Amino acid sequence: MTQKSAWTIMVYMAGDNNLSAAGDADLEEMRLVGSSERVNVVVEFDNAGDAGTRRIHIGKDGVGEHIETLGETDSGSPDVLSGFIEWAAQNYPAERYALVLWNHGNGWAPTEVDRIARSVNSPGFNEREISERSASPLGRVLFRPSLESIFSLATPSERAICSDDGSGHSLDTIELGRVIAKGVETIGQKFDLLGMDACLMSNIEVAYQVRNHVRYIVASEENEPADGWPYDRILGRITDNPEMEAAELARSIVSDYVDWYRDRDTTDDITQAALDLSKLDSLTAPLDDFAGSLAADMSNSYPDIWRAQRKSARFWHNTLWDLGHFCEVLHGTTNTDEVGEAAQAVIDALAPGQGRFVLAESHLGTKVERCMGVTIYLVPPITSISRYYGELDFSHNHPWMSMLEAYHDA
Repeated sequence: MTQKSAWTIMVYMAGDNNLSAAGDADLEEMRLVGSSERVNVVVEFDNAGDAGTRRIHIGKDGVGEHIETLGETDSGSPDVLSGFIEWAAQNYPAERYALVLWNHGNGWAPTEVDRIARSVNSPGFNEREISERSASPLGRVLFRPSLESIFSLATPSERAICSDDGSGHSLDTIELGRVIAKGVETIGQKFDLLGMDACLMSNIEVAYQVRNHVRYIVASEENEPADGWPYDRILGRITDNPEMEAAELARSIVSDYVDWYRDRDTTDDITQAALDLSKLDSLTAPLDDFAGSLAADMSNSYPDIWRAQRKSARFWHNTLWDLGHFCEVLHGTTNTDEVGEAAQAVIDALAPGQGRFVLAESHLGTKVERCMGVTIYLVPPITSISRYYGELDFSHNHPWMSMLEAYHDA
């Protein structure tokens, strides 16, 4: 049996799109460090062009790399991701595992959207809809089954609503939970770290969906710039200290990411947070009380909610709000003591630090200067609630969905 390393870092790069060149750049960053005796860095990279998909055991400066060529694959397929996890675990077993999802970035190409829509015989689909959907929020969907579900809806107008209200994000969350659960069966333990070198994934619904299968998440509330993570810095830390605990790795990714962009005087808004999923209940308990107090006082609270939404940081076509900033604004404007106290309890629960749900948080930029690391689905009444939001584990087990419905009814 192959001797276990301290860490296996799996990086799944869905790069068969307009971020393919950024993927090549990230590979070169990884090669500046490479694998070591105690740390394996393995990549599956589906890039644009004719090269197809490659599995690579990254070597320092590219020396001694083991490369497997798979031909064309569909990196939007959960089965392809599961196959990569299985290959990595069999060939590079470790005491700890990190999985980094490097996503479609700027979205599915129109040709890909067209193929998927036609594969499910999308009702009423026409060529005009191709460019509309690929340019909409639907174009950011991570997994092919999420696109297939939406394109199976009966009319273009229903598909448009799903694009606009961010339901692709909800569907992707469900699919992500499934593939991570399957990965845990494969590796025989929880993932020590799930990294999202992707946009908009530091989200309570995402964290809740994978809570039983992952110890720490590192992700961004905001869209990530094309440069993504600074892999040379991140991998350098862990190869220098292969006995690093998952919490330390998670914290270092947050600081390295934001510092890298600060050093370059970026004009982008930058966010990154590390979440300890063993402490998730420390946030959901006060959040449940907050949702209940809002619902109970909705006849008075709905104007305050709307005002707070307009003054707090939001993302993903106005469907995801920074939870802490929203609570901070609402706390300062509500006239209902119970709502104010409940909002403050959520703010307190989001304070970062060791032993807390938000293990570490950092940000850069005016838009995100009051962000606290976690978004939540808070679609305003001018847009419909996602028809898929109720399918999430978070919606099943907590009253936020009921509060949203009361807010829209009011």
